[in-house]
Amino acid sequence: MLSKSFMHKMFRQSSENALKRNGKMAKLGPEELKRAHEELRKDARQRVAKRGVLQFRADPELILTILSMADEKVIPAGRMLRQWVEERVELEKAITQSPDLLERLSVLEETVSYLQKKVK
Repeated sequence: MLSKSFMHKMFRQSSENALKRNGKMAKLGPEELKRAHEELRKDARQRVAKRGVLQFRADPELILTILSMADEKVIPAGRMLRQWVEERVELEKAITQSPDLLERLSVLEETVSYLQKKVK
């Protein structure tokens, strides 16, 4: 069975060979270059999505804070971060789909907070 890295290398070589003319790399026009870039970007995103792993960098202080919070909740840090991201994605979807709803929610929260203070 062929390894993924070998297959990726072969695909890249065949793509490069397809662009060569007379031993030189073919010059792509602006539109061709834009399409090629979009295709590569789409393929890269599909590979990332298929793996299900998205990495990011953070400063050590933030990492320690996240790990500490996960310890307090007694859940793995990765699971906690995944939950946070899922919640934020849902919030962003709600904002883009109906901005009025978010404004109304904000007003309701402020009203509830005001009433709670008044009751005390």
